[in-house]
Amino acid sequence: IIQGSTGGLTTLTLEQRCVSVTDPRVEVASLNMGSVNFGEDVYINRIPDIRFWAGRMAENKVVPEMEIFEAGMVGAAKMLIEEGTLKPPFYYNFALGAHWAAPADPRSLSYLLSLLPAEVPWSVVHDDMQDFSLLATAIGLGASMIRVGFEDSVQYAPGRIAKTNVVLVEKIVSLVRGIGYEVATPDEARNILGIIR
Repeated sequence: IIQGSTGGLTTLTLEQRCVSVTDPRVEVASLNMGSVNFGEDVYINRIPDIRFWAGRMAENKVVPEMEIFEAGMVGAAKMLIEEGTLKPPFYYNFALGAHWAAPADPRSLSYLLSLLPAEVPWSVVHDDMQDFSLLATAIGLGASMIRVGFEDSVQYAPGRIAKTNVVLVEKIVSLVRGIGYEVATPDEARNILGIIR
């Protein structure tokens, strides 16, 4: 499954930030649900911009991954769903740990999860991850997806640095299986996400 993005530098145009969703290979794409402070900068995602990107995703049959960096963004997502800008399939992704956004800890995860409607797919990404403990918590709480990769962190345990993304994937697959779950195949994942091509 290839994922695109509407993220990127705030200095890019609306068109530039959603160019990946026009690629016919892209099946899902990130859709930030609002603006957030990142360190000393502001990552700008205005509601009119979100509507624009959501429209492009709908035109191209790309499933939105609604990026939630803090609690207010769940409310923005609800509003966009209620007004009809976002229609299923979609899923929520809690992006935790970015500097000045929601912290990457079980309390943040539990609170954000309490704001979601029942029975919707959700996932977690842990920025600057030092170990897999938050991802293990997410699995235990019923996450449909978890993410690892060098975009987020190179570590899988304190002081243990992976040389490649493959190492991170192998380590997380081992953890998933070790706690009694199985990793979805691409077709099973498409079914979970509601991807129809």
